[in-house]
Amino acid sequence: MKHENNITAENIGGNIRRLRMEHGETQEQLGEFLGYGATTIANYESGYRLPDLLTFLQIAFHYDATLEEFVK
Repeated sequence: MKHENNITAENIGGNIRRLRMEHGETQEQLGEFLGYGATTIANYESGYRLPDLLTFLQIAFHYDATLEEFVK
């Protein structure tokens, strides 16, 4: 049986957005924590851009999330 891999930039971005909103943060607040502007966060959440690995890990640690939570 073949297992489909549905990891997409849109899925990852949607999960970043979900976690951010669950923690009551704005895009501006997450951007400030990471040292980026709100536009960069919006680009991540829309799937237009993906964070680099270090930024991805910083987001996961910030929200006490596992990497798996981003790719579900």
